[in-house]
Amino acid sequence: MLCEVASGPYAVKYFPKDAGNDCLMIPGEQVGMSVYNPPKGDDREIDASRATIAIQAHSMGALADDAKATAGATDPDPKHKQYSFGTYAARPDADDFCAASDLSVAEQRIPETAYTDADGNPAIYPETRLAYEWRDVRMHMTFATPGNAATGEVSITRERANSETGNRETCTTTYIASALFPKVGCEAVDATGQGTGMPDDTRCCANADPAKGRPFGSGLHPDFKVKCDPELLLCVLDWRPGEHFPPRGTNPVCKVEG
Repeated sequence: MLCEVASGPYAVKYFPKDAGNDCLMIPGEQVGMSVYNPPKGDDREIDASRATIAIQAHSMGALADDAKATAGATDPDPKHKQYSFGTYAARPDADDFCAASDLSVAEQRIPETAYTDADGNPAIYPETRLAYEWRDVRMHMTFATPGNAATGEVSITRERANSETGNRETCTTTYIASALFPKVGCEAVDATGQGTGMPDDTRCCANADPAKGRPFGSGLHPDFKVKCDPELLLCVLDWRPGEHFPPRGTNPVCKVEG
């Protein structure tokens, strides 16, 4: 069995390593991952004995897209990438984990840029830097759950110039992360089908229960214990740092009677 990752965004929950020093206050976000196997010398096959991995948080792309759409601004340094890149294990270890190592820092540094806003007024896009440094990333890899859960540590730094004071505001927070695939929304809806802004754990249930209004399951693997995160309104692993990973079991609200 080769080390892979799931194709599509993961729902990632962040836990501050130092709860008293969480200046960013990010509950989590969507994160995408890709694995690359280099070609063999004849360029006809991949070399399955070697692999690399790329990891990109949604916030990195969002910053770059916003700067370009708002002010036409981009990071001028070609060495700065929106993703982290590093070595990935070729096969799972004895504990069914694939480890990533030597991950580069993902970084975008948007320079201060003058532009004209939608009302025709002059405006300034402030100098902004965002960086992600991933460490100890481990992907859980079995035939039943091939890359559906991962954990790791990430230090996120955001620097932004204050246009009013001219001061630079800098914040770095280190988080322990848990990742779940696929990304499943779990916002509760009212009788008209409109979102309420509240979490609904039943929308994370892997099993269908027509008697309770769940004609379909969530698509999440039934072996994982999951819940709806009230801030992200995404299904996440029901887990905290220090506990066994990945969490096994069933949310009580998902049990089907009879």
